[in-house]
Amino acid sequence: MALLFLVHTANNLLDRYTLRSVLRAQARSIFTGSREKPYKPVPVVEHWADSIMEIFLESRRRFPNSICVDGPPGSGKSTLGRALAERCGLQWRTIYWRELKGPYPFKPGRIYENIRLIRTQDMDPFDWIIYVDCSTEDAKTRVISRDRDAALVDLVDFTLLKRIGDTAFAMLDGEEISIPGSPLKIKRRPQRGYRDLDELKMRLWDRQIDTEGFSKEELLFIYCDGKPKSGILPYVKLGAYNRELFSGLYDAFAMSLGKRLLT
Repeated sequence: MALLFLVHTANNLLDRYTLRSVLRAQARSIFTGSREKPYKPVPVVEHWADSIMEIFLESRRRFPNSICVDGPPGSGKSTLGRALAERCGLQWRTIYWRELKGPYPFKPGRIYENIRLIRTQDMDPFDWIIYVDCSTEDAKTRVISRDRDAALVDLVDFTLLKRIGDTAFAMLDGEEISIPGSPLKIKRRPQRGYRDLDELKMRLWDRQIDTEGFSKEELLFIYCDGKPKSGILPYVKLGAYNRELFSGLYDAFAMSLGKRLLT
């Protein structure tokens, strides 16, 4: 029966396009060394980068030496980071989730991108912050189309992820600059810094909520949902594949029982 369960469950899981995409990515990794499709510039993102460069050049302050790019998975952060790196002469660097457990040692002369940068880190090392505010549905579509981490669509609560990210960006001090026809929101570091943690604590104090001993992400969760949470787990949708598992168990049990009755 165990073998029947595994076979039926595997068939059920492979009915999901997201998981078939994951298998394609694994096969690509075996043959090419990378799970991703070969990188290609995206014309619309190249246009975004050109528009951002115009904003940089029009700024009265010095040219940016450090840039943060944040936004949901699939929003185009990596593509935008690469495009800006070519134009600014900065190094582009993706930060992984496991590297954001504590304060990250940012270095000048770089463009950093991750979906949890603003909500977990001190933003004052960055001259400019770019937030890609695309819709959750657009983000999911792009995650699947890039054929790399498509299972994120099943496993991650994109709505919660974006809601916390939107709130974190809104807490940043400074004038918000937008690019017409794009999902980009941009802020330049004010002279006194972004002061986002101070703003967050002040809003919680107004609600008579104690803020001592909590991380920035925990405070954002308290502000949005009333409970301190941080890390990856709060965004994970538990039981994402329950339907496939229970269906596999049912089919295996039914087939096993049918064979016993026939014998």
